[in-house]
Amino acid sequence: MQADLILKGKAIFDSIKEKPFKGFVAVKDNRIAGVIYNWSTEKWVGPNTKVYDCGDKLVMPGFHDSHTHLLMAGMYKTFVNLADARSEKEAVEMVKKAYDNGEYDDFEWIIGFSWYHIFWDNRTPPTKKSLDKLFPDKPVFLLNAEAHGAWVNSKALELAGITRETPDPFGGFFGRDESGEPTGFLYEAAVGAVSKYAFSFSLEQEKRFLNAFMEAAAAYGITSVNDVQPYFHGNMGHLKTYSDMDKKGELTIRIHAAPDLLGNLDDVISWRDKYKSDKLRVDMLKQFLDGVSTTHTALVLEEYTDAPGNVGISLNNVDAIKNKIPEAHKRGLSVKLHCCGDKSARMALDYYENAINLYGKNECRHAIEHLELVSEEDRPRIRELGIIPSMQPEHIAMTQTFAENPYPVTLGKERANQTWPLKSMYDMAGLIAVGSDCPVVDNNPFLEIYRAVTRLHNDGEPKGGWNPTEKLSLYEVLRSYTYGSAYGTRREEELGTLEPGKFADIVVIDRNLFAIDPSEILEAKVDMTIMDGKIIFKR
Repeated sequence: MQADLILKGKAIFDSIKEKPFKGFVAVKDNRIAGVIYNWSTEKWVGPNTKVYDCGDKLVMPGFHDSHTHLLMAGMYKTFVNLADARSEKEAVEMVKKAYDNGEYDDFEWIIGFSWYHIFWDNRTPPTKKSLDKLFPDKPVFLLNAEAHGAWVNSKALELAGITRETPDPFGGFFGRDESGEPTGFLYEAAVGAVSKYAFSFSLEQEKRFLNAFMEAAAAYGITSVNDVQPYFHGNMGHLKTYSDMDKKGELTIRIHAAPDLLGNLDDVISWRDKYKSDKLRVDMLKQFLDGVSTTHTALVLEEYTDAPGNVGISLNNVDAIKNKIPEAHKRGLSVKLHCCGDKSARMALDYYENAINLYGKNECRHAIEHLELVSEEDRPRIRELGIIPSMQPEHIAMTQTFAENPYPVTLGKERANQTWPLKSMYDMAGLIAVGSDCPVVDNNPFLEIYRAVTRLHNDGEPKGGWNPTEKLSLYEVLRSYTYGSAYGTRREEELGTLEPGKFADIVVIDRNLFAIDPSEILEAKVDMTIMDGKIIFKR
């Protein structure tokens, strides 16, 4: 067979063998035609074959991000990023600069991402007053780094109809001053009272966000994503937008959408049939069981160390979730539950076990998303029930320095040292699915890889890594970021490894990650990304 394209190199990593090998990958149309363990390409080369000698660069399957808030991630690539702000004043100034630069000329709302008062010097939640001084007439909605809190101005509260008489929603609350007046700080489910207005976009605007995301994803070697759609106000991202782009040949990522578990499952079944293609799938569901440990909203089995009596909160009606999972399982819809605490992880396992007991094991690949903390007694159940641990290693280092890490404060040192059990889950389940949780953090895969193999913060602390027995090997994290994520979406026969017959989703990294010190991983870059047999990025 004469190939359309050949990638020849000394470091081919097929995500099956533990080490790269010398050889080449041949591509015909949109499929891998051959993975050859020698150097002779003669019988594969025709007059129109493009041959790329990658030398010592690493050739591997495209990255599959198992946890992306796709539309918000595209917004994150479009709007101001406040992660570097060290104070409320500095964050407001960054928003004003973006506004003055015309970044919001085409939008009714000013939107921003990634501020977090726990990163600020005084760690005090912001208020609407600082935004009102500069933006008295234009609504502002700024999402924090965890995406579980927001900071808005008075105009935003006015458009959302929020006053001192507005009751707090289930699973969240509005920050208020001593007189009961909303301060502009929204907590957990209260975010949805404003986001449903701030995040209302036309199909053309959604397409703009998707294009921004795909451009960045191609440069990162990301060829597939799991789009976890539910947010506090409902699903984000219209499947029609994705489908229209798919039919026009405009998608450069494979999208595996996971809409709201608590929605109408008849609708999801119809979407599964209507939108099924090689690049678009809708056969998963997602919901939140809890929040995050840094704000004491993750559900934990023992009280927070710095908040006696507090064991977290449920962000949804857990009985509704419990009752919906068997129906989803029966219909062959895999469920993904956000669980950051060990209590919520146990609840998720109980719910999945109940569904399996009722209807038996089937093709579903249910997952626990984040899985930051899980008790020793619950860990074997993950293997027994066939649950996918879906984890995002970069969350290990949400703060720049280890000294700023809030987990030892909120959970206590002993419990904090049990968080993000990457290696334990890999060994227990046989694989994990790796993702970024973009826009909570950037979806740069090298951040996730570096964090998984070193467990270091950006200051190089703690020496040897935080809970170093939970480090993954390079093979383990790369296999998880490719095959593990594909397995979680039931597409391991099509994606995730370099094998004949699979889709030609391939990335070339500018260095052999297996031959460098882990400290160099963050310097790595993608030289070429191939998706569906086409070169979509070339440095």
